[in-house]
Amino acid sequence: MVNAGLWDDVDVNISWHPAAKTESDVQSSLALVDFKVEFFGQAAHAAADPWNGRSASDALELYTSGINYYREHVKPTVRMHYHIQDGRQVVNVVPDYSRLWVRVRDSKRSGMLPVYERVQEMAKGAAILADVDYKVSLISGIYEVLVNREGGKIMQNNLELLGPIEYTEDEIAFGKKIQEITKKEQVGMNSNIKPLENTRENSGGGSTDVGDVSWNVANINLRVTTAPKDTPWHSWAVVACGGMSIGHKGMIYSSKAMSMTMLDLFENPTLVKKVKDKYKERKGKEVYKAIIPEGPPPIPSEKK
Repeated sequence: MVNAGLWDDVDVNISWHPAAKTESDVQSSLALVDFKVEFFGQAAHAAADPWNGRSASDALELYTSGINYYREHVKPTVRMHYHIQDGRQVVNVVPDYSRLWVRVRDSKRSGMLPVYERVQEMAKGAAILADVDYKVSLISGIYEVLVNREGGKIMQNNLELLGPIEYTEDEIAFGKKIQEITKKEQVGMNSNIKPLENTRENSGGGSTDVGDVSWNVANINLRVTTAPKDTPWHSWAVVACGGMSIGHKGMIYSSKAMSMTMLDLFENPTLVKKVKDKYKERKGKEVYKAIIPEGPPPIPSEKK
């Protein structure tokens, strides 16, 4: 969308994300790169003639061991995850193929890229050790969010005007039951509006493609309560709340907060200028360069 120029004539972008609290979001996110690693070996009978086999599964284990040893030597802001997608299906055959999905993150793209390069080299090393071939395929990559505090102040004013979300007794009981099942303190939802936070240098948290948008246009972020406090994110518990009135109220609230902020910007060109000036100041001389290549994005597949 950025490469297609969808934001070229946009002054300010406004986005929101479901959360366990309601706030004008002036924290960044983690830059991210996703890639697939495949190993290609030679099948053989695991008992009768294993010497004729070259195990793709061995390469996979060596590779993940390398990543795990590497964790000691990266900065605290780095996150590395992997998911083994294919190690073959039977025990009496030396595996001729294996595949895993790998993700590298850091609070800054500049810190994430060297780790990405190193982890790719580890795939080559694992392939050499196991005497197999390998392939690394890019899936996706995104920037960290470029925070805009001028925009955050406008959003904060509107949250204070709206006040916290109000919940029924049934909704509070539902939220507390979710907390009980997930072994959290049973306090229900938190939608209190607190003062605008200071922006931390390294915020932690997750990643979002809004990061790329924020390096191409001034961006204002919002987080709105759609689940009880401390609910494990990306879990069934959050999905359950999103599918009922707790989540619906958060969605409606976010639409109100964003609409009010859009109206403020539309009616006051001075505010637009302040937000755009802050964007230019924060971006500095950074030249946006997408991690994914131009053209159709690489699509992950279960096939080789």
